[in-house]
Amino acid sequence: MSGDDQNPDTTGSEEDDDEVFDGAKLPHTEINSSSDPENQKPSHPPPPPSKTSGELTLAEELGINSLLDSVVGGRGRLFSAAGPKAPVAEFTEDFLVLHPPQKPFIESGQSEDIVLNVDEFGVLLDDLGHRKHIAGAKYRGMPLWFSGEQMPGTLKHYAVWFDELGVAHKLYVEGEPMTTDKAFRCRNKTHDGELHGFEDIESD
Repeated sequence: MSGDDQNPDTTGSEEDDDEVFDGAKLPHTEINSSSDPENQKPSHPPPPPSKTSGELTLAEELGINSLLDSVVGGRGRLFSAAGPKAPVAEFTEDFLVLHPPQKPFIESGQSEDIVLNVDEFGVLLDDLGHRKHIAGAKYRGMPLWFSGEQMPGTLKHYAVWFDELGVAHKLYVEGEPMTTDKAFRCRNKTHDGELHGFEDIESD
């Protein structure tokens, strides 16, 4: 047997585990199902995408999480809400604006104009055009009415009465004009609805 037979050339052997590519040997790679991106699962779920300020609901933006956060500041304004699911009230110089808590803050948009109808004497009219009065209440025997004038910053109306000449008069408690809700409470303390008997109630 010749030397060539004893030492065969194996550079091109099929048993070689390496491939020749431009003179460099590249190892064979085995495909493992665990390395397949489609079969791989992250050990931890990805974090939720962060919201921008325009995507946050107004309650989230203001950080209203509980009933303890009753009054908060934001956007250079003052807001109040009874919890994260309650309407958010914005205090402005002239109005009280209610915002939905589950939607982002909207700077401008449609608004509702509340129109108060009064008669020629300044008495508030209801939806049917009738003069609103404080049922059963009176002062010096004259019935009490809802004035079209409201306490600043509130939806409360003042209580008024008219003398024999048709002149309107306000009632006062400790120097402050009496609102209709106070007049109702005082009426309920009487047996005939007459408020003239209260020493702390005066009229102009």
